[in-house]
Amino acid sequence: MLKPNVMFIVIDAARADRFSCYGNKNQTSPRIDQIAKEGVLFENAISAAGWTLPSHTSMFTGMHVSRHGAHNENHKLEEDLPLLPVELKKAGYQTAGFCRNDWVSAATGLDKGFDYFDNVIYEKTRHKWRRMLNYFHIRGKDSWGFEINRQVKKWLKRKDDKKPFFMFVHYDELHLPYNIPKNFNTKFLPAGMTYEEAILVNQDPKSYYAGVTAMSKSDMETSKALYDCALAYQDSLVGDLYDYLQKTGGLDNTIFIITSDHGESLGDHGHFDHYYVLYDCLLKVPLVLRYPGVFEGGRHDESLVQTLDIFPTIRDMVELMNPALDDMQGLPLPPLTKAEDIREYTISERYQDLAGLKETFPKVDLSHLEKFEKDRKIAIRAARYKLIQSEFFQSEFFDLETDPGETENLIDKQPELVAEFRQKIEDWRKSFKAADIGGASADFDEKMKDRLKSLGYLG
Repeated sequence: MLKPNVMFIVIDAARADRFSCYGNKNQTSPRIDQIAKEGVLFENAISAAGWTLPSHTSMFTGMHVSRHGAHNENHKLEEDLPLLPVELKKAGYQTAGFCRNDWVSAATGLDKGFDYFDNVIYEKTRHKWRRMLNYFHIRGKDSWGFEINRQVKKWLKRKDDKKPFFMFVHYDELHLPYNIPKNFNTKFLPAGMTYEEAILVNQDPKSYYAGVTAMSKSDMETSKALYDCALAYQDSLVGDLYDYLQKTGGLDNTIFIITSDHGESLGDHGHFDHYYVLYDCLLKVPLVLRYPGVFEGGRHDESLVQTLDIFPTIRDMVELMNPALDDMQGLPLPPLTKAEDIREYTISERYQDLAGLKETFPKVDLSHLEKFEKDRKIAIRAARYKLIQSEFFQSEFFDLETDPGETENLIDKQPELVAEFRQKIEDWRKSFKAADIGGASADFDEKMKDRLKSLGYLG
């Protein structure tokens, strides 16, 4: 029998609490809910970072951000670290990736190991007819999710059935700006509000942070409703891939993984999109694994886990033999975790956020953002308590049991606990050699830069 296939689905900017299987009263994710009933849902899955490049690099290396070194201040994976697709290819897997976010591309070094890697082809000669095809099938715009599924199915049809496959699928349907097809775009809007009215709400986080565009509480609620609508559409796309694997007979020999690179601020703490912070709205993400015989159906696991644990889990399940993989900081997910390796805490990091606001708004006073743009943060999260340690500004300490929304800073009220958590950070830092902050720039061409700007990145 072939080794198990791996279907690795990453939903960009997906915060766990907006999924109905994680408690949202809106039925935003019925298909993923059903997949979770056939596998394991991890209640406390924490990302290593709050945005795309460092979090994907952590998932592809099984390492923390400061160890692999690809982050806000260093836009390229420079060190030759073992990567998930590379190791699976060495083990005889045929590998394919589909992603329209250029932070995961040849420009950043994250396309290594893929036999086929499609940034969901943007060439001008094909762009127009692809958008027309999308429109014909979904009666409106999306963020290329329909086209991703079409290309995935084409690749699956032509793959070699004598070899297992690894497929990485990255969706952008929850990423600003929202493009939601008609069957979904009013699903959770307030009564009487049309989609045309809803999308007039600001969808430019840079203008919000610069103070150029104000957003009221009502605006944030509209954004939250649009997010839920987009999630319902995203859920249907994941369900479509699941159905295709089931129809073609490959599902039960496939490790089916659904997660996210990071969450999203939807007015939480006055924040919007996924800038600057390390609150749970950005770090707590969905994680669902289905594979009969290992991840038994219907279980909710409350263990503290991280998305960088996915690589070592796959390593153990498909028996990758490279000794270099023993150096990963991630741990196999339960039930594969050894008793002595159960996590006591998670770690997430944020480096100086050079978001290009000064380039976008050269005449606007941005001094109010200094505490965000010039800071480096690290969050250590145990089952009950969480410390967000700031390098230059005030740190924050929360009791998540009594204050899950992280609204009351106890930094001055719990000095002994704070000292204990700070020591844990120091011990953790001493446990490995951090990568150099070299300031490397990704090899983006002009088209890539334009696409990233359209997603709210760069200047």
